[in-house]
This record gives sequence, C-alpha cells and structure tokens, in this order.
Amino acid sequence: MKSVFTVKNWEESFVIDQKIAHATATYNMVGDLVGEVEVDYSIFYFDYNHEEVHSSTSRFEGFAVFKGEMSGEKGSFAYYDRGSFMNNEYKTEIEILEGSGTGIFTGISGIGSYTPSESGMVLTIRREDYEA
Repeated sequence: MKSVFTVKNWEESFVIDQKIAHATATYNMVGDLVGEVEVDYSIFYFDYNHEEVHSSTSRFEGFAVFKGEMSGEKGSFAYYDRGSFMNNEYKTEIEILEGSGTGIFTGISGIGSYTPSESGMVLTIRREDYEA
C-alpha cells in the first residue's frame, strides 16, 4: 500500500529544557489509504534550532490511528511510529498494531516507512496479513 500524507494540524510543546517535546498532529492521507491520521509523539532534540526548526536533529516515537477507507470500504487501524531526522535525512519505520483494525482493516498487520517528497510524506506499508 502506498499513500501520501500532509500535515493538517501540528501542536508541539517542550516538556524538558528544549530537549524533550510532546506533539500531537493530524495528517490528511490520500492514495491507497484515504482519510485522516491522528498521532501523539514524544520527541528528543539533539540540537534544536529556533530560527530554522526543520534543521533541528531529533528522534521521535509515538502512536497513531488511521481512520478512513481503502477501495471504498471504511475502517481504522493503529500503528507505532518511530524515527529520526539527522543530517537532513529521515529514517522512519512503522508497525501496525495487531488487533487494532476495524472494518476493512480487521486483522491487518504489517510494517512500513515514510519518506519526504514534494507532495508530502510518502507512506509505504507492506501488509503481512495479505498482499493486495
């Protein structure tokens, strides 16, 4: 499965001395998956740049819930999201949480990652419950 997500909303606040932050985000998703993702992140900043936040270096992890549809059928699933942004490079991985799927996603399992593109973050998931 391949989809692209873009940020609809992002709220972030530091909880410890410009090193550890908490963020909640909402993403719009299009592609094989169409819908919305809500995610809750913990972020550790190795180097936080006030003037150019996107040049900061960090590690992050969180839990996300996708609600939407695939092939016109509705459902939802949760996944664990973790990664880093170092030296202008994203390294990410996601793991779908088994037992979290509803509707079309009942029984879903799989792993994946995402990378930046001009249109947003490209999410690729390799389903382990079946190959569509």
